[in-house]
Amino acid sequence: MTQRNFDACLPWTLAYEGGWSDDPRDPGGATMCGITQRVYDEDRDDRRLPRQSVRLSTEVERAGIYRRRYWARVRGDDLPGGVDYAAFDYAVNSGVGRAVRTLQHIVGAVEDGDAGPATLASVGHYVVRYGATALTDALCQARMAYLRGLPTFRTFGRGWTARVMGREEGAQVYDTGVIDRAFVLAGGNQPAAPALALVTAKTWRAAA
Repeated sequence: MTQRNFDACLPWTLAYEGGWSDDPRDPGGATMCGITQRVYDEDRDDRRLPRQSVRLSTEVERAGIYRRRYWARVRGDDLPGGVDYAAFDYAVNSGVGRAVRTLQHIVGAVEDGDAGPATLASVGHYVVRYGATALTDALCQARMAYLRGLPTFRTFGRGWTARVMGREEGAQVYDTGVIDRAFVLAGGNQPAAPALALVTAKTWRAAA
């Protein structure tokens, strides 16, 4: 995969992340377009810049954080189209280590949270045998199983389900407009279509 796939995938993730948020029910705390204050502080420290409110972060800064701290760590450039987005979005939503270990579990690699050459080889073998879509589906199902077990699922579960599995007819009618914007990007006329399946097709085209 290439930089083009990161550029294609990032807007899909951002469509679900919204803008500024400091919801007391969210354990992530203050966030700006999905970047938490903690992650922003760490990134500013790494770049030897003074800390400041994440609300002051720029679009370029946030894209760089997504690229370095999430996409690169799940090896998005080396994953098949569709799998790259599924792993990336999982990492953004639930942590890089969890996303990588889940991927490793599915493909039979050592579950150490490090997406190294052995993991990529196992991904390759899995895709040859079952196909990239099967891996994307398995990753999304495992992700949903984890999310359903969280105590905050009652609060955020409807949006999480739409983000991972797509809008189910009637199930998320009263969800936030953020979900609707994501489906506008996808064409806006397929309310029951799985979001990640749509992205799979998009990323394969981007990689061609």
